[in-house]
Amino acid sequence: MRVGADDPVPEEEPTAILARADALADEGEYAAALALRERAFVALRGSGEVRRAAVLAAYQIAFDHLALFGHGAVARGWLQRGTELIRGQSECAEVGWVLLARALHSADRTERAELVASAAEVADRWGDADLWFDALAYTGLGRVEEGDVAAGTRLLDEAAAAARAGEVSSGTVAGEIYCKMMMACETVLDVTRAEEWREQAEPMAGRPALRWATAICRTHHGGVLVAAGRWVEAEILLQGALQLYEVSYVALRRAALVRLAELRVRQGRALEAEQLLSGQEQDPAALRPWARARWARSSDPASRAWVARVVEQRLREQEPLAANDVLTLALVAQLDAALGRPEAARRAVHRLRAVAERDVGRALRGYANHADGVVTGSLDRLEAAVAAFGATRLPLEEAVARLEIARLLRVVEPVRAAGEAQAAVTVLAGLGAHPHRDEAEALLRELGGPRRTGPRHASGQLTDRETEVLALVAEGLSNPEIAARLFISRKTVAHHVSNAIAKLGVRNRAEAAAWAVRNGLSATR
Repeated sequence: MRVGADDPVPEEEPTAILARADALADEGEYAAALALRERAFVALRGSGEVRRAAVLAAYQIAFDHLALFGHGAVARGWLQRGTELIRGQSECAEVGWVLLARALHSADRTERAELVASAAEVADRWGDADLWFDALAYTGLGRVEEGDVAAGTRLLDEAAAAARAGEVSSGTVAGEIYCKMMMACETVLDVTRAEEWREQAEPMAGRPALRWATAICRTHHGGVLVAAGRWVEAEILLQGALQLYEVSYVALRRAALVRLAELRVRQGRALEAEQLLSGQEQDPAALRPWARARWARSSDPASRAWVARVVEQRLREQEPLAANDVLTLALVAQLDAALGRPEAARRAVHRLRAVAERDVGRALRGYANHADGVVTGSLDRLEAAVAAFGATRLPLEEAVARLEIARLLRVVEPVRAAGEAQAAVTVLAGLGAHPHRDEAEALLRELGGPRRTGPRHASGQLTDRETEVLALVAEGLSNPEIAARLFISRKTVAHHVSNAIAKLGVRNRAEAAAWAVRNGLSATR
């Protein structure tokens, strides 16, 4: 029989209440588990177990209120309650957990780093492995954000390996570690590391109590794949994350909505992006998709200048700048250049170079070189961007950088310019990046290259398996349903769908399904 939050608990014994709370969480009953944890806090205080009560209040209950309901004031109240309770206690491991909880809720990077360092010292003194590896992951992410990527990722790899090996006993802590890893991967757009570690963390998806961790991991991996141009896979991950948030920490779903908005902007669907971002404006990650969407939907210079001013102001508020502020600075430089403000664009590039001098990773240096090349007209910078994007598995950005080279050389070296434009068209067509593809083909026509003859609707381009998968897509089956029908993995299905979309030259899954219906594909094996 399933236990409930309101069922009587004999003598209100704290450990028994917490066991019931964990059982409810394991069934996916997050709100009911929170109610029992609050009851357990009272029982712990009543029995004199102040240290356990402090950790429960600061580390678990505070976050539950924030992640379930978005109640920031309530969360801060519980965090402060735990902090005050532990303040009068002698040195113990529980002090470290409260410090780590304070770090999680802190918006100040310097304060966060100090709190995490103190938590790590406590973990070392008291031999608390879970606290130590959790603090290690926090430290690694902090170093990545500060622009010390090589050192930060080494720490994250170690913490994640410990979680995978079972050296971390708490599933919640293991989930936190994997989430920090995926956040770092998105920060510096590390495609390879994101793929490898998300696959290691995916077994958490089978545990209802850890659905939130799977949702967060998929959200950040989806963000990486949006930048890489792997939009079908990104869509699947982000939609899956939204479904998991709905049955776990629903107040955190805005993170997936923001990444989905970034995807919509890149697909040329600016209005949909703005709708997804409604109410998410204060999320720092929403700034870039918001600016691109508003820019795309603005036709007059004054409106576009306002967009640039908003981005610049928000960037000033974020000082000191973190590693992934390279992306925002690059956007500022390009917006100023497009507005015909060369001095402002050069100032942005100067700031961009200063941030990119840190160890921000090769992908972010590619973005810095790209923006620099656009503003200054430097072929060397654009070529460096192409090399960086190619090495870091970001074919979409590589193609866009090649398109900039073609624009730069169209007068002085038209033959090479046409070659670069053609290379960009080929990649962009394969990715289904239609807005950028349209730009590249327009430039290619200007340079005397071939015109597009229309979507490549030749079924002979599809493999037998791609045809089979596409037929099932046309029947309305989801990727998990197709995987079950054909006895293949979901990842393999996503790969076949992505290939079919690219080969057919259509924009999305719906257009591919429509093509399959028009051409009479049968789902019979």
